[in-house]
Amino acid sequence: MSGRLSSGAGPRDRTAAASWVILSGAAVATLGAAVRFLVPASRPADGPAGVRTDDGVELWTEVLGRADGPVTVVFAHGFASHAQEFRYQCEALERRARVVVFDQRGHGRSGWGTYRSATIDRLGRDLGQVIDQQTGEGPIVLVGHSMGGMAVISLAGQRPEIFGGRITGVALLSTAAGHLPKMEMPDRVAHVAVRAGLAQAAAWSLWLLAPAIDRVAPFRRSWGRRWLLKQLFGDDRPSPEVFSAVQDTLTRTQQSVVSAFYPAMVAYNRTDSLSVFRRIPTLVLTGDRDRTIPWQRGQHLAETIGDGARFVSVPGAGHMVNLTHAQAVNDALAELLDRTETDAQPSSSS
Repeated sequence: MSGRLSSGAGPRDRTAAASWVILSGAAVATLGAAVRFLVPASRPADGPAGVRTDDGVELWTEVLGRADGPVTVVFAHGFASHAQEFRYQCEALERRARVVVFDQRGHGRSGWGTYRSATIDRLGRDLGQVIDQQTGEGPIVLVGHSMGGMAVISLAGQRPEIFGGRITGVALLSTAAGHLPKMEMPDRVAHVAVRAGLAQAAAWSLWLLAPAIDRVAPFRRSWGRRWLLKQLFGDDRPSPEVFSAVQDTLTRTQQSVVSAFYPAMVAYNRTDSLSVFRRIPTLVLTGDRDRTIPWQRGQHLAETIGDGARFVSVPGAGHMVNLTHAQAVNDALAELLDRTETDAQPSSSS
């Protein structure tokens, strides 16, 4: 059988093999499209929405903490997660600040748009509209984890004028500014995959088959649980409560959303926006056992931003460092708020 696909195969054999591949792919695509036809491309928010975006998507938001807080802290969560991933940070800051959390589009209790709206730049615009509609007046500190950090970086490129004005500090947790494919494969392979559109084609196929994948619920399976432990939690085993919460979040996030955002993550590259953060105190924090976005990416972010950035690498922590090493993250955020308050004080004249 393998001889038919070797370099010595005749034209008729190669034509037959190519035809089989094309027909098989068409059959899968047709089946997937038939299934996807039964699934709506969008859904309303689950519960009261706090923000309606300019493309009509309702984002669930919640305002916590001190109504008269001297600063508003806005949290942007990561991929296939929701606002509750910051519950320990919210508890730590509620007595000190006004806190705004929200679910990104397609995640948690928020609504969804179309496949084409699944971009990091769109998330950056969403974040800007949450700021405009939910933060009132006064200084703002942004905290973004993973994909949420990418949204913060994207917003900096879109609206640099509010950084150093309304936005007085930023925390980038377990995130990167681009070139994500290179984290999992050699540079040459990653370059070819992106240029050839293989990642986008794979994501499109997954989107077509998303309802079937949702039914399988891979993260409820033993092999899916093992992958979660390895990929998201580093050397330290999470508590049963934390692991169950992350597992539940990933299972509840529709595969159509996961597969829609995947090519956006692959194509994402906003290193040009990092200079904006030189205007304000910036925290870059990562776990030194992060297998999703290696700690070196965080170090590169801090070095690119320059002297105003503080880099923190938490020993033994994986990608979900804000859940597994909450105290380390809370202490770093408290120090960031201290820095923003110090910078906001007028200098005394002699």
